[in-house]
Amino acid sequence: LQKSTGDLTVVLVGKTGMGKSASGNTILGRKAFKELMSFQSVTTMCKKESAELRRGRVTVIDTPGLFDTKISNKDSIKEIAKCITMATPGPHVFLLVLRVGRFTQEEKESVKLIQNLFGEESSKYTMVLFTGGDDLEQSIEEMISASDYSLRNLIYQCGNRYHVFNNRNPENRSQVTDLLEKIDSMVAVNGGSCYTHEMFQNVEEALQEEQERILKEKNEDIEREKKELKAKHEAEFCCASVSEETTAVQHCRQQSENCSLTPYFFNLCSNAGSTHASIFKANICILC
Repeated sequence: LQKSTGDLTVVLVGKTGMGKSASGNTILGRKAFKELMSFQSVTTMCKKESAELRRGRVTVIDTPGLFDTKISNKDSIKEIAKCITMATPGPHVFLLVLRVGRFTQEEKESVKLIQNLFGEESSKYTMVLFTGGDDLEQSIEEMISASDYSLRNLIYQCGNRYHVFNNRNPENRSQVTDLLEKIDSMVAVNGGSCYTHEMFQNVEEALQEEQERILKEKNEDIEREKKELKAKHEAEFCCASVSEETTAVQHCRQQSENCSLTPYFFNLCSNAGSTHASIFKANICILC
């Protein structure tokens, strides 16, 4: 491999336990990062290491893994974001590290979180790096072809750029040479540019605007629900009041009708003159 004219900055991202740190060590040709087969991330903070290779100086930034059992994704994402300032003027490539085999739901969600963090434009600077190449019983192309749509679509989004590592055989430098050649080709297609801090800021601003829009919509929905609830209560109260007034009016009307019979009964009592008539008259008066 001919020596390149520029330095190369590589950022390793992905889910915990995918072999990011081991891949960084394989690239640099030394034990620069602590590695351990575990579902707990060995890397809790972004770490940067460099080496002089045949193509020139290569800097690798290892980042915390997502879906760690002890660190929340929110905290991991905050730490991963720091790689942008550590990679001034910016990373030339994001190596999205996945293990060969089934593309799990957590891996899919990890990819989504990373894509949301760095934005759509980051796909121009992203390559999928498969680890566990020694476990492959077929070619990497056959594995990808037989995989589900989500993995094939991810590779398509990354410009069909991918590579496979066997980190159990780090002495095999040809796998590193091939990877760096692919990265240099990608950098050339991108006009020698890298993913910049300005791009990241644009993503942050867009995310902030989206969050503000969602919050505004939620507040508007809450206010609308309050108004609808208030109108409903007022309508129910009004109906109850009308019902009570109607009942009261009917009662008064009934009382009035009863009382309007009083003169007739008084006359009846006056003409009767008997004891029964007097008692009847008294009872009628009490009713009124």
